[in-house]
This record gives sequence, C-alpha cells and structure tokens, in this order.
Amino acid sequence: MMSALLPTRKLYWADPFRTQFTARVVACEPGDRPAVILNRTLFYPLGGGQPHDTGRLGGAAVVDVQARDEQIVHYVEHLPDMEREITGEIDWPRRWDHMQQHSGQHLLSASFLARLERPTIGFHLSAETVTIDLPGLPPDRAQVDDVLGCAAAIIAENRPITSYLVPQDAIASVPLRKAPTVTGPVRVVEIQNFDWSACGGTHVSSTAAIGAITITRLEKRGDSTRVYFVCGDRAAADHRRRLRVTQTLTEQLTTGLDELPAAFERMREENDRSQKSLRQLEAQLTAAEAVRLWNEASPIGEYRLVCDLLPTGDPAALRRLHASLLALEGCIAILGAPGNPSRWAAGRSAGIDLDLRRLVPIARGLHGVQGGGSADLIQGSIADAAHLPLLLETLRTALGESLDARTGS
Repeated sequence: MMSALLPTRKLYWADPFRTQFTARVVACEPGDRPAVILNRTLFYPLGGGQPHDTGRLGGAAVVDVQARDEQIVHYVEHLPDMEREITGEIDWPRRWDHMQQHSGQHLLSASFLARLERPTIGFHLSAETVTIDLPGLPPDRAQVDDVLGCAAAIIAENRPITSYLVPQDAIASVPLRKAPTVTGPVRVVEIQNFDWSACGGTHVSSTAAIGAITITRLEKRGDSTRVYFVCGDRAAADHRRRLRVTQTLTEQLTTGLDELPAAFERMREENDRSQKSLRQLEAQLTAAEAVRLWNEASPIGEYRLVCDLLPTGDPAALRRLHASLLALEGCIAILGAPGNPSRWAAGRSAGIDLDLRRLVPIARGLHGVQGGGSADLIQGSIADAAHLPLLLETLRTALGESLDARTGS
C-alpha cells in the first residue's frame, strides 16, 4: 500500500547538479502507465510551476514524474529490470535549463517587488515560454528597464543562491516574499540578502549562473499583466535570433539599427497609401465592370437582368460587384463565385417591387444549395462548384419568367 511506504528521499535538494544515482525499488505499478517508486531519487517531480525531469531509469525512459503524498512516482515507457539497486540518470540539459529559468524567475519577481512594489501572482515554465503574472496594467518601458537593471546588478554581484529548511515555528523570522502554503518545515531558497522564497524547486548556485534575463513581451490579461521572459542559455539564444533578424532588416533596408523603427514606419505609411490606392482602383474597376454587364444585359421591359459567373472565388469580389450592380437603376443581378464552398447571390435595385424570397425554395431544391435572405437580397452557398452554373441559370430562368409576365412580353 502507498501509505505504508516511506517518503522518497529528494536527492535533488541536496545536490541539484548531480546527474546520476542509484536507488532501491520499493514499488512497481504495471499497466498502461507503468511506474516505479524508489527509496530516493534525483528526478524532480512536476510542481511549483517547474516541469518534471526526464531521463532514464534502469534502461527505461522516464517520461513523467509526479509527487503523490510523500512518494515520488516515476512513469516509464516500460518497467525496467528490477534489481536490488537500480541506476538512474537525469536529462542534464533539461534540468540545467529549468534551474536557470526558475532562479531567474525568483530574481525577476524580487526585482519587480523591490522596484515597483508589484508582487508575482503566477508563474509558468515550459519548453517554449516562461512567464510571471503581476497585478495591474503593464509597466512602461522605463519601469521595465529599471527592473531589469536591478536584476542585472544582482547577477553581476554573483550572489550565492542557497536553500535550507526552516521549522514552522521559526518561519515568521524569515522575510519571505510570499507566505508559504505548506505546513511543517519550509524549504527556503535565498538569493543572498535580496530574496527569500518558499520553494521546492531546483536552482543554480549563484546569480551569475542565471546568465542574463530578457523580457520579451508584456501582455495585458484582464486586471493583470503577463510578463514573458527568458534567462541564461535561452536569453542568449533569443539574443542571437533577434540579432539575425535585425541584421537582415538593416541590410535589406540599407539603414542602421537605430533607424529601423523610422524605416518601418515609412514602409507602413507607404503600404497604407498603396492599399488605399488599390481599393480605389478596385472600386473603379468594379464599377466599370458593373456598367459593362448592365449594358450587355438584354432589357426586359424597364429592367436589366444580369447573370454572371465570376472567374475567381473571392467572396469579397462578389460582394463588391453585386453592390455596384444594385446601385444601377432597374438592375436585377444574379452572381456566383466558385470556391470551397461556392457562393451565390441575387439582388435587385431599390425601387423594384419584386420579392426575391420566393426564389429561395427553388434554389434550395437543387443539390447542396444553402441560402436565404430578404425581399431585396438573397444569398447562400453551394457545396459543388460544378453545379454553380446550373443554379445561376435556374434563378435567371425563374426571374426572367417573372419579369416577362410582369411586362407582358
């Protein structure tokens, strides 16, 4: 029974830099998620915002590690050979990354509190992102620079980062950044004379090992702010990536780094002007196309019945042409645009006493046709573009017969 097992000894607390160990198997759990419980382990379990370690245990890959009561459960791809002593090895690059990010989070959170009186209310660490949440609106650029300057100074001083257990009756004497949520002895991680945090995670041994902290993004989330950041090796990789991007941009735009924002703004303004000119040209071309179709349509009394299949499946182009046609006097327009799905629309100019809703059942009687609308405009879709010409011709015939009857042709 799990309750009969002794607590798993946490070797990662004593030496987070250690990568290999031996231990005795005290329990196995076969099944779809085979698991092993040891008397001691270097594998850190998921918790406190820090992901679990991975690695190998007796030749089997460790894919997940969870704390369950006072035991640490190692989920493995398959149960290893159960010897009296089993050897384990953690994935060191993953552990080192987590140590840098987690220690950097402690330093960054303490810096936000020291410089802006903004406590951390959330922390998340994954393979892709590291974030903390702060109450209130995002800080401005000067405030961010102040916080990062504070953290950089602590890194440069190479202050020791230590951990120790404090009895529950003595914890009030420790200036913890946040009250602990556990009962009993509290593990404190201290950045010398700067930050004291109740934490069970793995950490580097000094602030210099954090390397650097870079805030990459601030995101307003309701009444709080999410701060995206990277530390150490991740910060170095992020710097190299951004350097490659800025070097490419400065070369292509033949400008200096400091002039990039102004160059980008000029490009944005030029693009806005180009887009405005393009929209004006599109409107002129659409209006000219509408007049052409109207002139080519055979008169039916005082009306012109336009029926046309657009060459492209752009729904916006269909809407623009339809609007231009209906702006002409005495026009009834039926248009289709192939696509996935294909679109169709039928409408009439203002002042024409014709209820197009009676055409909806006719259209929907064809295979795959959906649609509806009002007295002056109906529209919808058809699943198979190959049937679009038949739909347009069916609607044109129905409208033509209706107009012929009205004009007495």
